[in-house]
Amino acid sequence: MDQLQRLKLFTKVVERGSLSKAAKDVGVGQPAVSKAISAMEESLGVRLLLRSTRTLTLTDAGRQYYERCRQALAVLDEAHAEVTEGAVPRGTLKLHGPVVLGELFLGPAAVAFQREFPHVGCELTLLDGFVDLVAEGADLSIRLGTISDASIVRRRLGTMERLLVAAPGYLKKHGVPKRPHELADHRCVRFSGLPTGNALTLSTSDGPVTVEVPPSFLSNNAITLKQALLGELGIGLVTRWLVEEELRRKKLVIVLPNAPPGSLDVSAVVPTAKYTPARVREFLRVLMKTFAKVPGMTLASVRSSEEAA
Repeated sequence: MDQLQRLKLFTKVVERGSLSKAAKDVGVGQPAVSKAISAMEESLGVRLLLRSTRTLTLTDAGRQYYERCRQALAVLDEAHAEVTEGAVPRGTLKLHGPVVLGELFLGPAAVAFQREFPHVGCELTLLDGFVDLVAEGADLSIRLGTISDASIVRRRLGTMERLLVAAPGYLKKHGVPKRPHELADHRCVRFSGLPTGNALTLSTSDGPVTVEVPPSFLSNNAITLKQALLGELGIGLVTRWLVEEELRRKKLVIVLPNAPPGSLDVSAVVPTAKYTPARVREFLRVLMKTFAKVPGMTLASVRSSEEAA
């Protein structure tokens, strides 16, 4: 086994968290994997992994070595893709995105993409959580919200308008808030796990105003939140596209229309800034066409999107 194979095997062991799982993935026996790791440790003169019958733990040296190996292998993969793919989409597009956004928009975009490029595979995974694209071997993740981690490579796709809404029945029972601070006296429906917590910032004629709005109903699913709003459980912060139909039919109404909340960033996160496969570029082109029809979506210009990557 040459050094490159050992590096790939070592990263596979770390990412799978198991010698046996890594061995199964690469099609060799577990003793061969254990022998290769031991040979690496002997060559380096340091312990990379602490192994027991049930657990596998990286040492500090192993963690540092893994990060270097992962970076080196990513560069090699980029070089290979750049030479073999060229301008023609190839391989399989591995895409991650939020559940409801994925069901409504990413899914249709993925279908349209594969209809245009039937020879390219497509694997769409929907989950409300952050993904390590390198560890998952994924090409692209669509993320909502502010990305403050400078190490994440992203392309800003645009923004989504957000609104405060409630059912007319709720407002009839509890009154209509006239000023932002009155929200603290109302029941609140919101998405769980927001980085801002209970703080809600609204834009007023006097500038931004932040109020603390303790929630009475929390969920990590946008459809469930809409159901709670329609069920007259309170006032909630939502994207316009989620409730556009309900607003049109007056099942929900906008609260504090003169003090709107800030918009929500939409970004495409990629594993590296050095090379973007043609399949990713083409999918983003198709996705932007889909987003152009989304209510409340403002697309970023091509130039600003590229500068944000």
